[in-house]
Amino acid sequence: MATIDPTPTLETVTQPGTTSFRTPPDLKARLKNSYDVIAPFYNQWTLSHRAQRMDYATKLIHFLQRDNRQTGQNGDSADNTDETELEHPPHQHGDSADDTDETETEHPPHQHGSPIPSLRHMHALEVGCGSGVPVLEILLAKEMDVIGVDLSATQLALANAHFPNQTSGLQAVWAEEDMMDLRYPPDEFDVVVGLYSLIHLPREEQTVFLHRVFRWLKPGGMLLMNFPVEEVEGAITQHWLGHQQGWMFWSGWGEEKTMQIIDELGPGGMEVLLREVTEHGSTGDKIMWIIAKKRRV
Repeated sequence: MATIDPTPTLETVTQPGTTSFRTPPDLKARLKNSYDVIAPFYNQWTLSHRAQRMDYATKLIHFLQRDNRQTGQNGDSADNTDETELEHPPHQHGDSADDTDETETEHPPHQHGSPIPSLRHMHALEVGCGSGVPVLEILLAKEMDVIGVDLSATQLALANAHFPNQTSGLQAVWAEEDMMDLRYPPDEFDVVVGLYSLIHLPREEQTVFLHRVFRWLKPGGMLLMNFPVEEVEGAITQHWLGHQQGWMFWSGWGEEKTMQIIDELGPGGMEVLLREVTEHGSTGDKIMWIIAKKRRV
């Protein structure tokens, strides 16, 4: 008897709307070529808002530690990091500012004196990892085992150079792939991160990918992702960052439809721990940040 592959696909996932924009057939190849060429310019450009990514990665760490404390899963040993560093993450968002009236953020109580649960050997995936800085750098510092996926061979070469010991010890594994080609078994990851990466997928693929992430996450596992607040069927820029070879594509369902997708993931669904909107200072675009946990059922 043939086995039915349960991996969500464009044919099996319900979309929150329709798209008339015609995506170039060579989209992924063009994105790869662009990022390979503009990698040094892109990495320099992201320095201005690196603190924001660090802030949300730190918040993710905090939620993971709190969840481990509540469930009694303290890992191999206690983390020696000063708990105050994680209970009150820095709000140095560089060129962005929080829209506090648009936030839905859970602030767990501070627990002085209790050991900080270890995250050692938790399994994390970041799609669109670039050079691995700063998000995977933070997760590796917590002794998590990570997989970094990116289309760009140039960025992954930088990641290898940034983390030679973790790479040689297989704490960090790097994969040059389209995130839509990834295949993992259910309940594989404790963490999946995608910052400024899903926006390069056609938005129907974003829906499919979120369903796959839900399947890959362990019960209690968490995702950290961001999405454009405004709905974008598809947008192309020929010379992004002023570079002659900076061809770029973006799309997105917008805040409400993206939340509809996340709310309908199942069975069991996701518990949204953080939902915040910030404004990207260099472009003025509003970005929604999400940390959500797969419910234990």
